[in-house]
Amino acid sequence: MRVPSAISCAVVGYGAAFNQGRSHARQITETPGLDLVAICDVVAERAAAAEADFPGVRGFTDLGRLLAEVEPGLVAVVVPHHLHASTAIQCLQAGAHVVVEKPMAITVAECDAMIAAARAAARVLTVYHNRRWDGDFLTARGLIRDGVVGDVFQIEYYSGGYGRPGGGWRSDKAVSGGAFYDWGAHSVDWVLGLMDAPLRSVTGFFHKRLWHDVTNEDQVQAVLRFADNRVADVQQSHLSLGPKPRWRILGTRGAILDLGQRTGGQSRPCFSVRVPVSGYTAEFQVPFQEPLRDRFYPALVDHITGGRPLQVTAESARRVIAVLEGAERSAAGGQAVAIPYEEEFEHPHAR
Repeated sequence: MRVPSAISCAVVGYGAAFNQGRSHARQITETPGLDLVAICDVVAERAAAAEADFPGVRGFTDLGRLLAEVEPGLVAVVVPHHLHASTAIQCLQAGAHVVVEKPMAITVAECDAMIAAARAAARVLTVYHNRRWDGDFLTARGLIRDGVVGDVFQIEYYSGGYGRPGGGWRSDKAVSGGAFYDWGAHSVDWVLGLMDAPLRSVTGFFHKRLWHDVTNEDQVQAVLRFADNRVADVQQSHLSLGPKPRWRILGTRGAILDLGQRTGGQSRPCFSVRVPVSGYTAEFQVPFQEPLRDRFYPALVDHITGGRPLQVTAESARRVIAVLEGAERSAAGGQAVAIPYEEEFEHPHAR
């Protein structure tokens, strides 16, 4: 039963990619204060499937018609990456608050246009960086903030394997933005949240050497230089038969490593933390916190209706795109690229 005071919501994009549209629709229906009323997909069969999956919800194939007839208060944009900016701006100009799936957009210029549209409409614009609530990130952030390993000066993050990148639009660079714009949007966001220092520049290394039947890169790497020469190294590869730890974090009084270890015969993953004690190296395991990804929409309701701080600001999500775009420019030019306007960015996970 619908609650009259709830915010009416729509989801744009109900395609098959990881069932993300359906996931957003489910989370909206499960969040007090939100009322799912419409779902849009350009493919009629998907719009019909959405109506079947969520009885009472109207299916549309035209976004303009949805906005005019339904006038939703909140729209979740779950479309291919190259359509994020135009779709979000259309919804903002129609008077809706907007949630955009990550990555925010493909270029910083698109992010700026989105932010300007949100300010002009006096609407909330946020990005679905739900993995800020992942267990490994929350655990690493807690260890760093508690000073367990001292002053952190180097962070390394790696994800990869050896195999052809997946097909579909996510491997089409013109649509996806490139290899970094999928999982890399998460890993760069994590690193920016862990290194509490202004970002100065990014150096990129991009490889296209083997998988020529898709246009995304085979391997991408961004080396981020922060104030006081702190550094982060983010790598993502489809050409790696030499695995590395997912996380390697160095501080002045210890290190945090993710070696795929398990705790006490249980299946719960953990970090290996190493610290010096009386001339020796002490090592202990810290289990990952439970993930809290479904906190995104309840926190958004608290912001819109109660004025609580917005958990994922558009400006912090824009910072991620500045790194991804800068890494590609650096790779093409063979030198580091400065990240402009860094002083304007708040620390993305300070709240």
